[in-house]
Amino acid sequence: MRSRDSVRGEPSPVLTSDEMPGMAPPGDRQVALRFAELTGGFWRGHSAGRAWFWSLLLAGAIIFGVFASVTINRWNGWFFDALEKKDAESALIAMAVFPVLVLIAAGLGVVILVARETFQVHWRQWVTATLADSWISHRRFFRLSLSGYEPANPEYRIADDVRWATEPVVDFAIGLLSAVITIITFIEILWEIGGGLTLATGGGTIVIPAYLVLAAIIYAVLVSLLVTFVGRRLPRLIAARNEGEARLRFSLMRIRDHDETIALARTEAGERRAVARTYDSLVQRWLAMIRQRGRLTWITNGSGALVPVVPLLLAAPKYLSGEMSLGGVVQVAAAFVAVQNAFNWVLDNFMRIAEWLAAARRVNELADALERVDGDPPGEHLAVTQSVDGLLHLDEVTLIDRDGRTLIADIGLSLPPGATLHLSGELGLGKAALIQAIAGLWPWGRGGIVLPPGARVTVVPQKLHLSEGSLRAVVDTALALPTERLEDALRRYGLSGFAARLDETRDWDKELATGDRQRLALARAELEQPDVVLLDEATSALEVDAALELLAELRAARPGAIILAFGQSPGFAEAASHRLLLKRAGGVVRMATTERGRAEARAGHIEPAPP
Repeated sequence: MRSRDSVRGEPSPVLTSDEMPGMAPPGDRQVALRFAELTGGFWRGHSAGRAWFWSLLLAGAIIFGVFASVTINRWNGWFFDALEKKDAESALIAMAVFPVLVLIAAGLGVVILVARETFQVHWRQWVTATLADSWISHRRFFRLSLSGYEPANPEYRIADDVRWATEPVVDFAIGLLSAVITIITFIEILWEIGGGLTLATGGGTIVIPAYLVLAAIIYAVLVSLLVTFVGRRLPRLIAARNEGEARLRFSLMRIRDHDETIALARTEAGERRAVARTYDSLVQRWLAMIRQRGRLTWITNGSGALVPVVPLLLAAPKYLSGEMSLGGVVQVAAAFVAVQNAFNWVLDNFMRIAEWLAAARRVNELADALERVDGDPPGEHLAVTQSVDGLLHLDEVTLIDRDGRTLIADIGLSLPPGATLHLSGELGLGKAALIQAIAGLWPWGRGGIVLPPGARVTVVPQKLHLSEGSLRAVVDTALALPTERLEDALRRYGLSGFAARLDETRDWDKELATGDRQRLALARAELEQPDVVLLDEATSALEVDAALELLAELRAARPGAIILAFGQSPGFAEAASHRLLLKRAGGVVRMATTERGRAEARAGHIEPAPP
């Protein structure tokens, strides 16, 4: 069977909500809430115990870590006051206590590190498994590609964007909790040691209560507002850069997927130009982001240079007047820096927050698309039901693509168990669509497809996809059949040399020639015990005699199966009990039988093949 691109046309990256006309991208708040809804299940169900254990352990370690920092801050005051007073005994005691404090702080740091990274791994595992299962199950990966809802690079979003969307959240939670506790505890130090500031004026004095606390709050608020204003466009620029990176990967992957066609047709020059255009666009997105980061760096670097100096300047008058000791100056300076770091949590994490929003938006888009594809397709759609007479019916089936273009029209037939139908003629794009419709994958069209009750439909493609792993995993899709049965099937389909290699793990996609691959596909189809078999040029690489022998093996193994053979591969016409010729008229593929032939088709005769 042709790839899905033969029906949809050449693939191209799907536009994100930022680029779709008439669609406004969700705001940052909506992105965060949707991501929380998507990933919050980690704290429920079978993973709840693990999630809560590591969450609470991490929170407890952070709280104790902040109190350890406060204790070290107070130790600074004790030690420097002892030095100022030349109190050797007190200084020695402080020096003896310090290693204990360091050991406690280091131990808490280890607990935080292990708890944080373990939590990140388990959370990412849960989110990745949830998205991957949703993408793979019910063949959504294929249905999504047909639907038009598929965002660019869904596999990259599962593999990488989930990581960039989960790991920073844990760091943000740590930083935010630590910042809140730090502000509460260190402001108390600024209030207690700094006290009020008395300023002399011409008419008397002015007392500013808790002046270091007010200074710390005002400084932090001003810097945060400035950063937010200057960097407000950064999240959108980072999202555009990530999308550009995805487009570049897609362009390079496209060359790899079509390498043989490009090499034989010598169209590498056009591909090189396409990659160059994609990379030029990516470069422009990078440069726009760099310019924005440059503006933001003016503020971050300037603030970083000022923060250690500002508390010293503010504490200097009280120290020089004798109202504050050297230890007090050291304490308030460290406390001021700690409070600034806590207040400027957004400033310090602005880039990471912007990158996280971009990654979370991409994960959300994939999750939304997977939910959307399960709904009814827009417009007309096929009805797939079960028959009461055990026959396969196509009831005036007309297939259209998602843009409303008719691919194949008015196909009506009935086939009894054991029938073999050969469909030939100008199938065009309608062939892949018809195969996918009978297999339950093509949603757009009119009419009805009526399958025998409980029928298992198996498609045998022209080129079988061979997944990584052993040959047993390729042949035995149920992973439950005995070895003797698998080996017997391989021998009967002309693959005796592979019967002893069932458990070899090799790159079978490169090991097998096209003819052997088609033999393997037919053997695999038999082992699946199908009721309806769709052969899509499944013997194109074989001679007529070999193809007839293999099709006879399949028929002998499944005598009651309904087989539909598409195309002009050797053996199809010769093995058919019924034939159906399709021709293109007015750009649409239709049945080419007469009115009498149409009636016979609906009755199950369909121009029987000559003996």
